[in-house]
Amino acid sequence: MAPLNDLNLRRDEIPQMLRDIRSPYEPIPNVSCKAIGETVVALTIILGRDSDAEALPEKSFGDKASQGASDMTLDGIASAMTGFIPFRSLVRDATGANRHDKRLRAAYERGVARRAYLKGVGAQLGCAPPAAPDPSAGIPKDPDAEFRGTSQAS
Repeated sequence: MAPLNDLNLRRDEIPQMLRDIRSPYEPIPNVSCKAIGETVVALTIILGRDSDAEALPEKSFGDKASQGASDMTLDGIASAMTGFIPFRSLVRDATGANRHDKRLRAAYERGVARRAYLKGVGAQLGCAPPAAPDPSAGIPKDPDAEFRGTSQAS
């Protein structure tokens, strides 16, 4: 619950793979479609779906309503529990919970950037998904859109 996080007694561990990323753009030790694809899949397991992944099937109204009610209940409990800690922000700073949250967030951001970088390298190599972005996913093509490029002064 939230008070355990605020007191830094319970915290989400940073996955080892994310801890190992010093820079999202560091050299790739094994530049092959297979190696890039395996790394992208491993990062996706940690980070969740990427923006070029297929959309999940639409949930039914009943499922959405049930999930919404559950989320509201849990949010209400968490809100009530955090209210028990006076000077919450000072407590989080003193216990190191804020510092840990910043490190966790930075690690996930490096992981997202690394996955995007690897997919870009994979696209340059002509790899298939997951080692490169899925060309069928993402922004639908507008048949009326026109690419104008850059003009060069003569």
